Amino acid sequence: MRDSKAGRPMLPPLPDSPLLAGIGQETARRLVAALQPAVRRYEKGEALVLAGYENKRIGLVLAGHIDAVRTGPEGEQLAMAHMGPGGVFGDVLSGSHGHKSPVTVLARGTVTALWLPCEAVLAGPADSALRPAHLQLLRNWVGMLADKYFALDTRIELLMTKSLRARVLRYLEGRPSDAGGWVLLPPTRTQLAAYLGCNRAALSRELGRMVRDGVLELDDRRARGRLRP
Repeated sequence: MRDSKAGRPMLPPLPDSPLLAGIGQETARRLVAALQPAVRRYEKGEALVLAGYENKRIGLVLAGHIDAVRTGPEGEQLAMAHMGPGGVFGDVLSGSHGHKSPVTVLARGTVTALWLPCEAVLAGPADSALRPAHLQLLRNWVGMLADKYFALDTRIELLMTKSLRARVLRYLEGRPSDAGGWVLLPPTRTQLAAYLGCNRAALSRELGRMVRDGVLELDDRRARGRLRP
């Protein structure tokens, strides 16, 4: 992992992100540069955030993909989130007082991430011309926290559903789909099983039954599925 040079780093292009929504690209670059950012590179399998440690920074994925996982008491892992460029992580924990991260965030491949200290984000830039953009960033942050709360509530409802088939149906019905009704799935069955709170073998059996029953159509090559009418 390599930190950017001291002082204001030469920022790479910023991806579209809900954290920067409503702020023009050039203004966003100026705002981010004024908030004491650090840019770091991670290799596959490296941890960006470690469970059991405090995190006081907001992370933004600039390139690559990350996985957030939670490890259970018997070593089992539950997938919490998958993010690509523009994804924001650590934002829920960064403003807490003394709470340690319950999840570990791992690089799925080579990842470049930008870190913003929570205190700098709250204080805002000294440049008064950037204050409207800073206010928009704070609005975006609060909106994202609300979205993650409701996403967690949806996940809890999903895991409380006893039937695995009903869980799969609820998952597919709650995901965005394209014009053909296709829903993108996690890249592997193991990741989907972890999200649904079951083991891979049980999930594969149930998906096979749903396909045979005419309930579901799968396109494993493109990691997608759709419900049949």
